[in-house]
Amino acid sequence: MGLFKEKKEEEKLEEMTPALKAKLDEFAERGNQFEEEEQYEEAIQTWEEGLNLIPEPQQYYSETIWFLAAIGDVYFKKRMYSQAHKCFDKARGNLSGDGYGNPFIMLRLGECCLEIGDEKNAIEYLLRAYMMEGKEIFEPDENGEDDGQKYFDFLRTHVEHIE
Repeated sequence: MGLFKEKKEEEKLEEMTPALKAKLDEFAERGNQFEEEEQYEEAIQTWEEGLNLIPEPQQYYSETIWFLAAIGDVYFKKRMYSQAHKCFDKARGNLSGDGYGNPFIMLRLGECCLEIGDEKNAIEYLLRAYMMEGKEIFEPDENGEDDGQKYFDFLRTHVEHIE
């Protein structure tokens, strides 16, 4: 029993300090500014730098989800679906518990799956997003971007009782 307890002690996560959180916020904001200016490579690079500051194992920190989703979203907008899928899949598997419960991550993961030909998982993730947010999650964003209707129509043709 003592050995098990010692092992558990070693697995404690490094505390996310206020200074580190502030630094991560800076990287997030700078990346957002680059994205707004359509400097996508700079945005991805900035968010990756922020992601690299998160202590290992990164999958235990909810901040990891934000950076992965931001990077994945830029890849998605650039139609780089395999790279986007990797980011959203990693975010989904985040052990902080927030990945599966995030409708945006489920939506983008489902969209990526459909784009790379994985219809089975596309249905699962799009349905999860729909169940969390309803049809609204498929609506265009404030800029009128995103072809959510395409993905909603796909879901509706594969799952009964979705209107």
